[in-house]
Amino acid sequence: MQVWLASASERRAQLLKEFGFQVKAEALREHQEVRKCGFTVSQMVKSICASKVDSAIKEWPSTFDGIVVVADTLVQDPDDAHLALGQPADEYSAVAVLSRLSGRRHAVWSATALISKTIIEGDGEELLISPGWYAKIWLERALVEIEDLGAHALDDLVGSGSWKGKAGGYDMAGEMSEYCQLVDGNEIAVLGLATGAIHTLHKITGVSPSE
Repeated sequence: MQVWLASASERRAQLLKEFGFQVKAEALREHQEVRKCGFTVSQMVKSICASKVDSAIKEWPSTFDGIVVVADTLVQDPDDAHLALGQPADEYSAVAVLSRLSGRRHAVWSATALISKTIIEGDGEELLISPGWYAKIWLERALVEIEDLGAHALDDLVGSGSWKGKAGGYDMAGEMSEYCQLVDGNEIAVLGLATGAIHTLHKITGVSPSE
């Protein structure tokens, strides 16, 4: 069974391959991200992922026979459950975001949805979508602690470019691995996928986690 990742994220594609799936990644062309006022970060990431589901259904051909995976990840501000720390636009904003997280714990929220032409069994929240399609979504939280980042550490992190395209300005599997630790939850959620969706994908495809 084909597994399509509706994303250009190399990290997510690599994770799915490590879990044994034959994955083809293709970024959504028309999706416009909208962050709604008054939403908590957990509600926000779930809403964005659900909107990606709608976009994926419009872009994938009706004859498609397989599973489409969509996902979104947001880093929550340490002091504000309604504020998500986005992807830095440049080195200056990367320093600002990393300084905000320095010496503190923060939550990372990942939402992942599976879309199919057939009913998806198991857990996960069912989404109401276009007739003929079925989708379920999983939301997971992880808690990460980053040590106090001095000038040398900030120079290393920013100079490495590992902040580019990363929510919160860091990649836990990259340069930041030297400066952070997982306090609660699953590292996979920090890297961009909900583990519940992965478990269900294994059941649907028949692929063994060890493959």
